[in-house]
Amino acid sequence: MSNSNNQFFEQIKTMNQVNAVNKLLSVLTESKDLEKKVQAAELLIQFDDDKSSRFQELKNIFLSDKHPQLRLKLIELLAQCYRKDGIDFLKEQYKYFRDGSVKKTLIEIIGRSNLSESIPFIIETLSDANDDVKKTAISLLGKSDEKEALEPLIEMLHFRNPSIYDQLIDSIVKLGKKGNLNKIHEYANTHDPNIKREIPNILGRIGNKESEEILFNFLKDRNSNIRKKTIKALEKIIGLRNIRFLLEMLNDPDLEVKKETIRVLGNLESKRPIKNLLEILKENDVKVRNLAKNALYKILRKSNSYGVLYEVSKGRNNNARKEAIKLLGMLKDTNSIDFLIKTFDSSVASIRNAAYKALLKVLNNIIDKRIVDGLSDKSWRIRMYCVKILGDVGDPSTLNMVFKLVNDENGSVRKSVIYALTSFDTNKVINLAKESLESSNWKIRRAAVELLVRTGSKDSINSLVSCLNDDDVYIKSWAAMALGKFKDIDSIEPFIELLKENDDKLRLSAAKALGEIGNKDAIKPLILALGDDNWDVRREIENALNQIDPKWMNYL
Repeated sequence: MSNSNNQFFEQIKTMNQVNAVNKLLSVLTESKDLEKKVQAAELLIQFDDDKSSRFQELKNIFLSDKHPQLRLKLIELLAQCYRKDGIDFLKEQYKYFRDGSVKKTLIEIIGRSNLSESIPFIIETLSDANDDVKKTAISLLGKSDEKEALEPLIEMLHFRNPSIYDQLIDSIVKLGKKGNLNKIHEYANTHDPNIKREIPNILGRIGNKESEEILFNFLKDRNSNIRKKTIKALEKIIGLRNIRFLLEMLNDPDLEVKKETIRVLGNLESKRPIKNLLEILKENDVKVRNLAKNALYKILRKSNSYGVLYEVSKGRNNNARKEAIKLLGMLKDTNSIDFLIKTFDSSVASIRNAAYKALLKVLNNIIDKRIVDGLSDKSWRIRMYCVKILGDVGDPSTLNMVFKLVNDENGSVRKSVIYALTSFDTNKVINLAKESLESSNWKIRRAAVELLVRTGSKDSINSLVSCLNDDDVYIKSWAAMALGKFKDIDSIEPFIELLKENDDKLRLSAAKALGEIGNKDAIKPLILALGDDNWDVRREIENALNQIDPKWMNYL
């Protein structure tokens, strides 16, 4: 606002009420400055002048100046200072308004002023083309206690307008909770599909048990979406004695209806559906099985016995066995430890993996003696999974026990040992690996080299270099590839010598390592080796040369 306008209004504030009001009215009738007129209307509200003689003058001003910003202030002024007469006038003028914000403000003011007497007017505004106006009217009707407001709101569901949907449902639910439930029940038999599909949702949100029988009828509806919404609604209403109605829905032909039924049965936590849900664990649909598993978890978590799960876990259906085993883990059943360890010996990989993951959850990072004992079991599968568990837990006290299995007769066990050892303290593992390089047992030496390779520590360089002279071709090859990762190798001579080995794997590893190291002293020996009989070796040598220096041909 300009300084002159500021000074003008400051002067008005010092006048007596009559003079101030007259002055402000003259601004509204004579001024062409919109900002000044808006400020004048705002000051008139503060003076709260209610002289009926001025009411006509204000109406004339309102009718003659249609600027939205001024009209908003005039609406507030007429409604606040002239109460009933002002509101009645504004209601009459509503149909002539064009600006949505003006109409919205008028409805809000009327709602605050006298909502109960204005219900018919607000109902009329529901037909307004402006969605914001509609939402305001819908919200106000929901706050009322008038039964007449409910039916027009329900009828609006016919239009399926997504922008007003939330406000519409909220208001209908509020009115339903205020004792207007019977009117909503009447719409259960409506022929309007758009209205009918929302009734279950509305009744569910109201949560009155009187709606239970009505909802049971909706379970037979041909529309699967209505059946699904009905099941969700019954979650809050259904009595446990009537769960049979939901159990029947587990056979519904629509998959989404079935899924919703499973979810609701789990949330109800009644034990009656256990048998039905266990049957669902046999199905091939992973999502359906997961829903059934989660539902069973909610039902069984307060139980002290999980005998039904053990029965299923020992059954013939692998899907059900797997999910039942997972449930034992989810329920952290400590009584299942022996059973899960024995399950490691299953011939079915998915069953073994389920038991492994379940046992990790049951143990919760605490070592059980039975896991340690499993390291010496006659079954290689049990030894392998017990090693994996000890690696996952990483308890320092089990490091040496795990390391002893690096020479296990079974390759899968040895491989698991290597993975498990990487979870323990790196320095301790490296020291054990270095000591094991002196072993006469090739299995132990190979495991030691692989550990040094995986740790990738510079402290391992000298030990790995010594492995380049090992009699075992695999040890030589692995050591060469591992050393290639380090840029600060003191001498590349051992790798040059490997280029002359008879075994193709050694020559390949040597070439790859020299390329990784990047020492230009390797260029000439690599060029000399380009005549190798093996095409793969020649390609690896060329790759190495390009890595060291893309212009290596200048050395020819």
